[in-house]
Amino acid sequence: MRVSGSLQARPARAALSPSPLVRGAAASALVLALGGIDDPEPPPPAVVPPAAAARGAAGAAALCGPRTVPEGAACVPLPAPGASLPEGGAAALSDPAGARPARAGTRGQAHEHIPRRPERPANAAAYMFPIGAPDAPPGFLLVEEAPAGAGALPAAGSVAAIGAARPEPPSWIGGIDIAATRGERVAALRLEGQEGKAEVVFVGALSGITVATAHDVREARDADRVRRYLLLHGHLDRPGPGVVAGARLDAGDVVGYAGETGSPGLVRLRLEARQIREGARIEELDPKRITDAAVTVPCDLRNVLPLRQGASL
Repeated sequence: MRVSGSLQARPARAALSPSPLVRGAAASALVLALGGIDDPEPPPPAVVPPAAAARGAAGAAALCGPRTVPEGAACVPLPAPGASLPEGGAAALSDPAGARPARAGTRGQAHEHIPRRPERPANAAAYMFPIGAPDAPPGFLLVEEAPAGAGALPAAGSVAAIGAARPEPPSWIGGIDIAATRGERVAALRLEGQEGKAEVVFVGALSGITVATAHDVREARDADRVRRYLLLHGHLDRPGPGVVAGARLDAGDVVGYAGETGSPGLVRLRLEARQIREGARIEELDPKRITDAAVTVPCDLRNVLPLRQGASL
């Protein structure tokens, strides 16, 4: 039988490549076949030691918050954007070694405070004070200042001591309150390591009638370094004879007499030490700015008070 031309046998074609559907099905089957095989454990991550904390010049950690920079063991606040620098320029912001944040006693305001150095005695009995018997320390007060009434001046608030005088200050932060009798003589001190005489740099109203003396002190830990400290004598009844800004005092000279100015109802001596920041020149400032944080920093009195005879480090 004859086959029509349209049905004649044709030569065989080359094998066709699998379609995309076939290739996808094959890949899926391969994945399923391998699904039961466990992947090898990934290698443990390399242990990277944490970055060391920023450290100050003295080797103490200086971890600072926003808008502060580390210097020594403390954090120096940066001025607000666009704000002018304090008098003394950028040097007035440099922070003394050892300063750290602390609380300002009953006022509850945060500020820097230079703590007692470890080698200095902790007990008040080891030190000399501007008032009190030569062979024994004075008594110390815990003072509570009641807030003044609305619209009243700060001096209108009542002041009272909580309990009797005690042998140790309740706190050394931000100064101490020493029990005194009205008119009791307040003597100038020669601070530990002091060179030359003390200089009166302020007489006026600060903590009541206040006399501030400046002292040049050679650091025991660094004999090549001389720092300036202020000693503030507050709530005086009156300054001593000839005690005016610029006067120079030897140890034992009369600074003033104890009273209750700015402290109505409570006779006491408020004693505070402050370290003058490097580069700050208090002679060129408004005298009432000597307690500004950009100019001076509160210091534990035990770092600078002279040791009582027989006391040892």
